[in-house]
Amino acid sequence: MTTTPAFTAWIEPQAAAAWPFLTPQHLEDLSRLEAGLTQALSTTHGTPGERFLAVRRELAPLAPVRTGGPAAVAAVMALAGFICGWHDLNLRDTVGPGHGRMILHHATPALRATWTKRLGAGDLVGIAATERHGGSRLTEITTRLFPDGNGWRLSGEKCWVSRLQEAASFVVFAKDPTGRIQAAVVPADGEGVTRHPETPSGLGGWAWGTLALNDVHVPAEHILTTPGGDGERIFRQHFAAFRPLVAAIALGTAAGVHSQVRSTLHARTATRLLPRVRDTALVTLGRTQGEIHAGLLAAVTAARLTAQHSPHADMWARSVKVHGVETAHRAVQDLAPLVGASGFRADSPISKARTDLGGLLYADGIHDALLRSVGRTLLNT
Repeated sequence: MTTTPAFTAWIEPQAAAAWPFLTPQHLEDLSRLEAGLTQALSTTHGTPGERFLAVRRELAPLAPVRTGGPAAVAAVMALAGFICGWHDLNLRDTVGPGHGRMILHHATPALRATWTKRLGAGDLVGIAATERHGGSRLTEITTRLFPDGNGWRLSGEKCWVSRLQEAASFVVFAKDPTGRIQAAVVPADGEGVTRHPETPSGLGGWAWGTLALNDVHVPAEHILTTPGGDGERIFRQHFAAFRPLVAAIALGTAAGVHSQVRSTLHARTATRLLPRVRDTALVTLGRTQGEIHAGLLAAVTAARLTAQHSPHADMWARSVKVHGVETAHRAVQDLAPLVGASGFRADSPISKARTDLGGLLYADGIHDALLRSVGRTLLNT
């Protein structure tokens, strides 16, 4: 098996005990994926978005093996996300269908077949749900769909849209004249679609900004929802699967910082630049190691629950996303001072990880809102 840092240091030690359903082939493919990722990162160029999209396309043939049932596949994809996060949080969505999962699960057979090929070749799908009032209150969206012959016309504005320039299409959530929420697949370069990039603080790997939709024609077969309207269900089901992946990627980023801090301290003591590592630093290394491993176990469990259609999946996805991201953010905040001022330079990977994870605290729902919904679920069961 190829020796790769994230796989060897973090996944392999607990794989047999924690994930007995993973086959040797799964583990070999995860290690091979990381080797391919390392190679792709060293040979791709351009803006961050261009580079990560090129990495995604290079990694497409290296997707982990999809055998062993849906739960095993979900676990492998979470672990693949962890590996990507170890190298760079901006590598999220470089493996797997990402938001394109909604098309694969809810589109017409013809559209699904088209996007199975496109996603397999590395094309990227964005999601456009958030509006100025906030992203978690889907029922309050103002973007509208109106019937137009054998299709629809779509108008509105979506903000804080990630993968703005790199996505080939967006899944746009809107209301039809009856007030039902629908999900439409809209080409990024379609007539009436305008993208307005903005500069984020953190999470700058993919372009980010506003998506303006002005009387965009949407063919009837590009509506994912069935007659009767089930856009809310599609949204909930998608994020029940997507949130554990976000947690795994964030924890991978924290694991990457942990590995870097550990290597730096080891080198400094080996060269006697640092006489000894303080006990408080040792405690931080030990505590964050355990927290990251525990968070990854929870993220993989949440991913498996979703794949098994567990009634607990949505609640687990919400709480695990919050726990995983906050655990990762806190770990990096605590680890950064252990390497001194070098960890706070603008060009430091550790400094970048801190900023990126800070942005992820607010992406995909404010954490208080997610936890409130978990609390309501617990009281209603």
